[in-house]
Amino acid sequence: MIKKILILSILVLAFFLRLYKIDNPVADWHSFRQADTASVSRNFIEKGVNLIVPTYHDNSNIQSGKDNPNGYRMVEFPLYNLLHYGVYQVHPAWGIDKAGRLTSVFLSLISIYFVYLISRKLSGSFVGIVAALFMAILPFNIYYSRVILPEPLMIASLLASYWYLIKMSESVGVKKRLYLTASAALFAITILVKPFAVFFALPHAAIVFRSWAKAELSVLDVVLFSIVGISPFIWWRYHILSYPTGIPASDWLLNSSGIRFRPAWFRWLFSERIGKLILGVYGTTFLMLGLIAKPKREGVSYWLWAIGILLYFSIVAGGNVQHDYYQAIIIPFICFILAKGVALVLSLSRTIYSRFLTILMTTIFLVAMISLSWYEIKGYYQINNWPIVEAGKEVERLTPKDVKVIAPYNGDTAFLYQTHRSGWPIGYDIEDKMAKGASYYVSVVYDDEARALEKKYILIEKTDRFIIIKLILK
Repeated sequence: MIKKILILSILVLAFFLRLYKIDNPVADWHSFRQADTASVSRNFIEKGVNLIVPTYHDNSNIQSGKDNPNGYRMVEFPLYNLLHYGVYQVHPAWGIDKAGRLTSVFLSLISIYFVYLISRKLSGSFVGIVAALFMAILPFNIYYSRVILPEPLMIASLLASYWYLIKMSESVGVKKRLYLTASAALFAITILVKPFAVFFALPHAAIVFRSWAKAELSVLDVVLFSIVGISPFIWWRYHILSYPTGIPASDWLLNSSGIRFRPAWFRWLFSERIGKLILGVYGTTFLMLGLIAKPKREGVSYWLWAIGILLYFSIVAGGNVQHDYYQAIIIPFICFILAKGVALVLSLSRTIYSRFLTILMTTIFLVAMISLSWYEIKGYYQINNWPIVEAGKEVERLTPKDVKVIAPYNGDTAFLYQTHRSGWPIGYDIEDKMAKGASYYVSVVYDDEARALEKKYILIEKTDRFIIIKLILK
């Protein structure tokens, strides 16, 4: 009963922590990526759900190198957007942005619960509770558990898939097949949402092949698991080839900059991201102790995850260095190991180490870890350019719903998203964009381009924070 109360308390705490600035517009950290995801959901709400051909608001050639007049968005299969749509329909008064953030919050609570179940099974109840607590309170994870991105769904489905494989290994008969099927289906969802999750499937493979080696699963079972888990992703990747204008360039994700294994690669991933951003420096102590702690029932499971992380960092070097949200998927593993480290410290011999000082120093280090990590993360919540939100609302109020807008923001779609209109997130070649349907121009920078357009075309509104121009000659 006490364990149930503890995990419920952790989930309640996690929920309320994630409500911090839940009403933020999509203009905080990584707003460009959030805007693209939220835009697909908004089109589901306004134009109807279309899982096969999702669209968004960007008509430019920035992402794919080809003009995208239909706004195709052929990246991850839009299951996250379907959930976002569902949450919005439950309570439309939340608005699209808040509904999206709450979708991620609910998914993160599922992840926390599965972290508890998995770590309790592999390493004991104490580690399970502590790992879940870390998932709940790490500032990095709090932020990325309330963003409008598909990562929370990927993490929840990956953990659930692994948990059902564990249950499969303990079951017999029909129940064994049901757990196997559930795990395969959840894994299919995981890689449909984020293919890079395949790097974290080594523990999955270990359970499946261990069960096969013990004759608990047949070759047919293994084949069917693979087909169910992988074939939807293969179908999706084949399908999106029919929409090349909606497929963003992805070469940069690997090693186009040549950063792999360079000093900067080690610095950014292991020092800046894991050491400082996620663990607040002091948490590295518990991470190291957790790595050297003697395994319990987990065997090599945690080490397989560690190998997966190294492969992920090495192969997807560009993406991981460029964007910190690529590290969201490693947080469950970090929490498993942190919890093992704390358990190791608190299990030190009382005859050799002072119990009081052990608990005191552990508490001080954990508080320092959270505090320093929060110091790094708190700026993520800031809206650094409120004028794009204000200008967006004015464009939405003053222009017809079906017009196309030029909203220059250095190619960042966050400004265009605020207008609730399709169009281009970059200026230049204005007449070419007009020929492609652009009828309004909005900018939060009164630069040479804005001044030239103001002289030539009809001014709709001008303040000290933005300018809106109708692209019709005076």
